[in-house]
Amino acid sequence: MNIRNVLGLPEVLDVKKVIAIQPHPDDNEVNIAGTLMELHNRGCEIVYVTVTDGRAGGWGTVQDPNQIVRVREQEKINAGKMIGVDKHIDLGFPDGGNYDIETLTKRLVEIYRQEKPDLVFTVDPWMPYEAHPDHVKVGRAASSALLFSNNPILYPIETHDVFQVPQIAFYATSYPNTWIDITANFERKMESIVAHKSQFDNETWSFVRLYFAEAASEAYLRISTETKGFAETLKVLAHMELHSVPTTLFS
Repeated sequence: MNIRNVLGLPEVLDVKKVIAIQPHPDDNEVNIAGTLMELHNRGCEIVYVTVTDGRAGGWGTVQDPNQIVRVREQEKINAGKMIGVDKHIDLGFPDGGNYDIETLTKRLVEIYRQEKPDLVFTVDPWMPYEAHPDHVKVGRAASSALLFSNNPILYPIETHDVFQVPQIAFYATSYPNTWIDITANFERKMESIVAHKSQFDNETWSFVRLYFAEAASEAYLRISTETKGFAETLKVLAHMELHSVPTTLFS
């Protein structure tokens, strides 16, 4: 049974407002820039939530955390303009720091209630072999916040009324159920990634770009085997599938 269909939820590209929650300042571009560009083209409002300050992303001889934070903040803004981001919310947790899931969950509950999105994008914390604690904590917190954003008992109302986010879309997932054609936006996606110059404008970019292109080409085969193109993959779930639904893995 497709719970999203039963609930009458819209397809990803038909939603009107999204929140894209990224652990670090470049995760959204790397994973879903093409999808977000298409949503922007269709008039969707896009809100970025960046959880950490990116201070662990040093490069070359630049290892001063304060300088890294300043540079990556500007890179995030530049890339966001290329995407069509309408609003940035920065939570400022330390990159690789010891913040906890519950603290982050509470912050995200308030953001969901304030922004009232139709869909939330975030990293898949259940991807096998995911070893980065920021990705695990952010994905888990984003999911828990979505499950409980309409619960005034666990999360009492502080500033905004309760709100149930209908859907969540995980990127960097090993269990995709949705493939978005980004062929028309692929080159612009690459440009938005390189806008994070401190992380990608270096000698490894040619290899990294090749990897992105190959992965997107392989994903496109789920859309068509007759033509060539590029796609991004997502695991899209209704809010109800985040609790006590064993078949969620196969949704």
